[in-house]
Amino acid sequence: MSAKTDRIKDAALRESLASAQASLRGGNFGDVVHRSSDAYLEMLRRDPDRLKGMVGMRNILFFPRSGARLIQEQDGSPAVIYDRETFTFSEAITYFEFAVDSLVREGL
Repeated sequence: MSAKTDRIKDAALRESLASAQASLRGGNFGDVVHRSSDAYLEMLRRDPDRLKGMVGMRNILFFPRSGARLIQEQDGSPAVIYDRETFTFSEAITYFEFAVDSLVREGL
């Protein structure tokens, strides 16, 4: 695992992103995008205040939009819509790094 991934405190989220990193190394870029997006969604679900006000707008608008987009459902819950299932290395690493950086920044 990378040193940055090791800084994720939550064991389940850390393990999920470790699996995403293994998929990245193995060339399964779609899995990387899905696992990274799922970890980010879990972060948002754990604290619904992360979807309110300016913080919420930032958390939604800054989510990468390279084939998968973050939306807020009518009930306020976050969801990711996948526009496609095939991703490039650069797209996968973008989602992965975004998720890792977000989780570390939020102290999870």
